[in-house]
Formats: sequence, structure tokens, C-alpha cells
Amino acid sequence: MRWHRLKLGRGLELRCAMDSLDDSVLVAVAWRGIVLRRQRFRRGHEHDTWRIRVPSLVDGEVGVWIDPFAGEIVGRAQLALRPVVGRWRTVLDQPRDVLVRFDPAIGEIGGTPAVTEPVVDHPGYGRSQLCTPAILRMHVDDGERAISDAGRLVKQRLFPDRPPFVFNTVACVGPADADGRGAYPDPDSAWFNTFFGCYEIVARKADWSRPFGYESAQGIESRIAFDDIARLGKADWNFFSNWMYGVPTPAIEPYDAIGPLENTQAPEPDRIGRTLWHSAVVDGLECVSTYESPARGAARLVTNTLIDDVWRRAFGLPNPRPDRTESFIPTTLRAAFHIAYREDDHAYRTLICGGTATFPVDEELLAVQMAAIRRTMEEAYADAGFQPAT
Repeated sequence: MRWHRLKLGRGLELRCAMDSLDDSVLVAVAWRGIVLRRQRFRRGHEHDTWRIRVPSLVDGEVGVWIDPFAGEIVGRAQLALRPVVGRWRTVLDQPRDVLVRFDPAIGEIGGTPAVTEPVVDHPGYGRSQLCTPAILRMHVDDGERAISDAGRLVKQRLFPDRPPFVFNTVACVGPADADGRGAYPDPDSAWFNTFFGCYEIVARKADWSRPFGYESAQGIESRIAFDDIARLGKADWNFFSNWMYGVPTPAIEPYDAIGPLENTQAPEPDRIGRTLWHSAVVDGLECVSTYESPARGAARLVTNTLIDDVWRRAFGLPNPRPDRTESFIPTTLRAAFHIAYREDDHAYRTLICGGTATFPVDEELLAVQMAAIRRTMEEAYADAGFQPAT
């Protein structure tokens, strides 16, 4: 397990780590390299105050507050030292402040942080696996974040002229084998470089004049902004998934550009649950893959974040094939999805639920993904689309 370390001064250090992708963050306090306290914080347990004491030598207190949704660790610290001869002396008085901003944070879709897993269970394709037991949130803005800085890279590379936004996701991939080797990184699998699931994109009204993914805020009459959708796809595959898996940045750069795409919006909305959704298909999105070849001289996965080992287990461990000699081969994708937005006084919230398949398109695989997506939407997001006219 790798720690993000923040020096508070006078030998006192705050550390944070993610050893799983649930709703928890592991936080520790060390003094001169010695871990004095360690605590797992999660939704529902977001504050502790720790006494830091080495008899006759060190006396102090550290308060820690975690906001798992904003991805912030707030802290305050006081530390007093006592020389061998003399009185106690306060050497550190850190007021309460944000000490660390981190991603992934805990997200929400449809107004809840609870995960409703879409499941494919098929005799030919096997049973899909949920990547993470929590909805994950990434902040797409210019701020630097601990653990993973993918949101800042996405902002700079794919949305330099767009305002900041918040990306929430729950994703599923093809099944891993008994040794944990995944279908997602396996170029011989129908599931190669594909996943399905749901997004919620939060665009603050202070920054945005329209919902993300739409040309304007005209409710059911709105038209899909396909350039937003294409850039979001590039962001998710190239960075939120594959860069975080360990694909080197130079291997991703050739696939940053938005090439020609075939975009189709269904002429009429689709009723799913109790509300209406727009349906659409995007063809031709080219993205890098996580495939790592075992061939001599082939490019290798690298460490881009503090959680690359956790991320690889979530998507499935590398699955090398002796006859595939080039690493990080690209795929061309078809994406089918349902989309709608809600709004309140502060933000537009765009929900996108869909699936993908690589070219040449396996129509049956995409169909079973979309059937699983529809069942999930009817169960969890029945009221999240546009309200029908009364």
C-alpha cells in the first residue's frame, strides 16, 4: 500500500491511502517516521480527534475531518515538545484547514450514493463484474488532487475551454478468470476495452448555462451535444480507466483528438420507468486499451497513481497473449446510451446510462448490456428522466 504524505512540520506527518475502492479512506499520523495513529474513515465516520503522546517527550492533538463527497481532508494539529531539561514548548499550532484534496471521492447518481449494479449473466458472455462497490467521483477542474490527479489531466487535455464539472460513475466489465486476469485487458475477449454502466455529470449553474451533454436547457426538447459525449468517452476510457490502470501518457496522446464520428439521436424519447429519456448511438470513438504485451521490447504499464494496483484488480489483471506483440493497441467503439437531465437552483445533473462494444460490433453483447442497463434504470432511476406531459 502506498501513502500520500503531507508534512505538517516538526516531524509530524499526515498520510492518506486507498487500499480498496469502497467508501473509505485510510488516514494515519506519524511523528519522525513512526505511525502513532491510524484510522479508516468512511461515510458515517467522518471525524476523529487523536491524542499524540510520547511520555515526557511529545504531547499533542490532531483533529481529522473527512468529506468523502468533496474529496477533502480537513485537519488541525497542535504539538508540544519537552527537551531533556526544561519545560514543555509548543512548536506547532496548525489551525483547522483543508490539508488534502483527493480523488476518487464518493459519488452519487440519481440523488443517492447507493450502487444499483447492472448485471449481464449470459451463457456466452459470462457474468459481468462490478468494478467498484461504491459510486466514484472525479473532479474535472484545474485543482491538483492526491491519490489520482486524472481529473486535472482531463480538464487540461479534453475540456480546456469548458467550465469545471463533477463526474460520477458506476461501471461494470467482463468477468475475470480464477487468477484475476480480466476480460477488459484481453484482446481475444468480446469484452476487450468495453464496459457498461451509468454516469452523472454535475455542472454548476454558476459555471454552466446549459446541462453537460445538451446544447441547451429546454427539457425534453433539448438536443444532445455530441461533442460533450465524445470528449467524455475519451476522458473515461483514456484517463479515468486506462491511465489510472497504468497506461503511459505517451501511449494515450495519439487518441486524445476527437475524430469524425457518426452520431444518431432517436427521433422520439423513450419511456423508461416513469419518465422519458433521449436515446442515442455514437459510432467511431477510438481509444487506447490497457493491453500489455509480453513480447520483448513491448511497452509496459507504469505507475500513474497511488492506486494502480487496486485499479487493475477492479478492472481485471493484465491478460497477455503470446501472439499479440504490441501493447496498448487501440479499439474503435460503438456506444449506445440513454440520457436525461434534472436541475435544481444550483446545478444541472445529467444522467447517462449505456453500454459499448468494439468494432466489428458484437450486436448481441451490446444488446445484453443495454437490457441490463434498462432493468437498472427501471429499478433505481425510474423518476430521474424528463417528466411526461400531463
